[in-house]
Amino acid sequence: MPTASLPPGACWLGLDPGSRKAGYAVLEMGADGRPRYRECGLLTSSYDQLPLRLLEIGQALGEVLEEYHPVAAAVEDVFTANNSRSALILGQARGMALFVLASAGVEVVSYTPGHVKKSVCGQGRASKLQVRRNMMHLLRLHAEPEEDAADALALAYCHAMHARPLRRVGGVP
Repeated sequence: MPTASLPPGACWLGLDPGSRKAGYAVLEMGADGRPRYRECGLLTSSYDQLPLRLLEIGQALGEVLEEYHPVAAAVEDVFTANNSRSALILGQARGMALFVLASAGVEVVSYTPGHVKKSVCGQGRASKLQVRRNMMHLLRLHAEPEEDAADALALAYCHAMHARPLRRVGGVP
C-alpha cells in the first residue's frame, strides 16, 4: 500500500524505547511511494545503572539522528504495566528519547502497541513473532531483526501507512 506522505529519499524513524533495550529503525520513502528499509538495531547494551542506560539511549539516538536526519519519529505510546517500578523506568527511557527527538526538531507521533500490530499484522493482539515475520515480508528483509528492532520497524511502517501528506506552503514541500 503506497503512501504519498514523504518525498522520495526522506527518512523517518521508528523507536521502541525499553528500559533494558531500545530498538530503532530507519525507513526511507522510495521513488515508488513505498517505504524501504535502511537500518535497524538497538540503542542500548543494558548497563546496570539506569542513569548510564538513559545516557546511552540519548547518545546513540543522537548519532542515528545525525546520520539519517529523519523528518518524523514514531514512538511506542505508553501502556500500563503490572509492575509500577518497570513502568516508571520505561517512562524515563521514553522521556529521554522524546527529549532528544524534540531537541533535534524531529516531529514525534505516538502509536499504541495494538494499533501498530493491527497495521502490520491485521490484528491488534499479534505476537511479537508475527510482527517480526510480517516486517521481514513487508520490507523484504533477508535477515531476522532483533525483537526490539522489529518492533521499531513496525512502528516506522505503521507511521508510513498512516502519515498525513505533507502540507505545501508557498509551493514548497
